[in-house]
Amino acid sequence: MDEKIRQYFSTIFADAPKTRMALDLKQEMTQSAIDKYNDMVADGYSEKDAYQNVINSIGDVTELFPEVEEKNLFALSEKDRKKKAMMTACAVGMYIFAGAVFLFFGMLSEYLGDEDIMMAIGFVMAIVICIPPTVMLVYAANMYPGYIKKNDQDMVDQIKEVRYHDNKEKAALKTIHSLIWTITFLLYFTISIVTFAWNVTWIIFLIAACVQKIVQLVFELRAEEKHL
Repeated sequence: MDEKIRQYFSTIFADAPKTRMALDLKQEMTQSAIDKYNDMVADGYSEKDAYQNVINSIGDVTELFPEVEEKNLFALSEKDRKKKAMMTACAVGMYIFAGAVFLFFGMLSEYLGDEDIMMAIGFVMAIVICIPPTVMLVYAANMYPGYIKKNDQDMVDQIKEVRYHDNKEKAALKTIHSLIWTITFLLYFTISIVTFAWNVTWIIFLIAACVQKIVQLVFELRAEEKHL
């Protein structure tokens, strides 16, 4: 019966794009169907009923064909990609501006006195300036098309849901990485210019690399938990 299931998938994938992604998808769905068939037989279903239930649970595979054309079904359109890139660039620029404001008040305190007060004002203003770009990055990470989960999912719907959540995770991780390194550069130049301890402040980059690895590990562990 395993061979019969494989033949069925060969038939429904006959018109699929001739890409590596299509082949991987076919193998993934075929193995999933065989596993489901074996589980149903083990639970007492007849081979005929188990086979029919598996076939009925597959859904319309052609809905996934656009994705295996080396394009992502839930990817952003060209217009949205440009919008996302522009928002990200503006956000980074505002972070740099926030750092410049903080440095300005730090240097201004040397001429006007009241160093603690001026530094506090610069710090508060920098934090306020950082609010809009943070909101922009969060919005950019959530621009991907939504997915409405169905109560009665077939195999195609399940694959769509997995692809959607994977894309969301990758977008969030990419945004966090950009944020980590933007803040790292701002801290590096700010602390270095204020303290003149250039021979020590480079350690900030090592700390940032560790933070990035920790964040990536957290995302990977979450992904593994979801697939268990």
